Amino acid sequence: ARFEREARTAASIRHTNVVDVTDFGKSPEGVFYLVMEYVQGETLHHLLRREGTLSVYRTLNLLRQVAAGVEAAHDEGILHRDLKPANIFITQPRKKSVAALDDGIVKVGDFGLAKIVNQAIADTSGISGSGPASRGIIGTPEYMAPEQMQMDTKLDARADVYALGVIAYHMLGGRPPFSGDLTQLVMQKIMNQPPPLSSLRSDIPKDVESAVMHALEKEPEKRPATVAAWIEELEKAAGEEEEDEGGSEGDSRVVVMAPVGAEVYVDDERHGSVGRSGRVILKSIAAGRHVLRVSRAGEVDDERVIEIRPDSSEQIIQAVLRPHHSGGQLSPSRGGSIGGSISGPASSLPGVVMCSQCGSRFAAGVKFCGRCGGRVFLPVSEGDQGSHGNVRTSGVAGSFGSGSSGSVVPHGTGGVQCSRCGTNYAPSTKFCGRCGIPIQNAPAVTVSSRQNQVICHNCHTPYPAGTKFCGRCGIVIRT
Repeated sequence: ARFEREARTAASIRHTNVVDVTDFGKSPEGVFYLVMEYVQGETLHHLLRREGTLSVYRTLNLLRQVAAGVEAAHDEGILHRDLKPANIFITQPRKKSVAALDDGIVKVGDFGLAKIVNQAIADTSGISGSGPASRGIIGTPEYMAPEQMQMDTKLDARADVYALGVIAYHMLGGRPPFSGDLTQLVMQKIMNQPPPLSSLRSDIPKDVESAVMHALEKEPEKRPATVAAWIEELEKAAGEEEEDEGGSEGDSRVVVMAPVGAEVYVDDERHGSVGRSGRVILKSIAAGRHVLRVSRAGEVDDERVIEIRPDSSEQIIQAVLRPHHSGGQLSPSRGGSIGGSISGPASSLPGVVMCSQCGSRFAAGVKFCGRCGGRVFLPVSEGDQGSHGNVRTSGVAGSFGSGSSGSVVPHGTGGVQCSRCGTNYAPSTKFCGRCGIPIQNAPAVTVSSRQNQVICHNCHTPYPAGTKFCGRCGIVIRT
């Protein structure tokens, strides 16, 4: 009955900026289903992961459409209650502009957690009072209003206003205002004011910052009463910026935020280590797409494709580093919600793939076959991973031993370990293939002294004799 009620509720919202629910039902096997509009494009979560922060003008263009869809739901007496970048879908524009400002139509989806707040509907559903009581924490903590984290609290449209304020903060500042586990988030939101946007980004106008922070007030009565009122306030604050922004050429300024001690690489070129400031500033990176990798010993690298915009506005990218063997649960920032996350057992071994041309084996994620340069790889079943063939860990996280089989040398069996990233190598390895730094107290490895190995002159990764291409760089290995 609850599923049918909420399905009918979601289907009642008809708006350009809302993902349509066209039908619902129950299969003969007892599975409940929704028939929804297909949206081709990407989520705001993926856009922010690629570009970090957006300009004020582009942020406003996207939020106008989000606000229109949420306001349409509010007009039907429906709260969303789980607004976040992963629930905002950006369709692919027919013609992509050079400045990448035309993002197409924006649609808000996933009204599965919406609650009926209209009094007439509430009466027929057995819900009394001015709004539904939050009898448990349902939603994504980073984007939830403080009152939504407290049981038996009446919610209204200002809870969604708060979520939109957090999304705006994330779009302009590179991350949500609060982070941590559930307990930390609850305490921070109830006890503390969010840090000002100007503490994260230097080029945000004061009026825009004030409008965003207005939506993030702890007490609901201090926020704008409706989504329409808040978006109007944001439009007025950003009005003068609309004519000034839009793609003036200039030197780029990209700020990578990460834990202290993390190393920052762009296209495998090291650009510095994160100090006490918690950030590394990259200047004059060419516009276009690049591979960003942030690594720190004992944690899983954050490696992603980023897009540097041709305009001169500041971009901030927040790196996300996770401990090894942390399991497969999706964090809220990657699309998970309380009560709706996916979990699975962690694996301590990388997946293995095999080159379709020569049969050489590598860890899943490799882009080039180190022996023949092939780009097509086939998965290898778990039971076959111990058979013949060369196996390297992802990228260059391992190296060949002294034997002809080329197996990975595990730590503790006479190998050496990089002092920076903790990667294990054969005893005579001189340079870390991931960091590029010399490995202390390790004798040099050369082609002449080790006749069964060759080394990539670019990243210094060792391979068995006869290897023609570097699996990391894809360049020809000179002998």
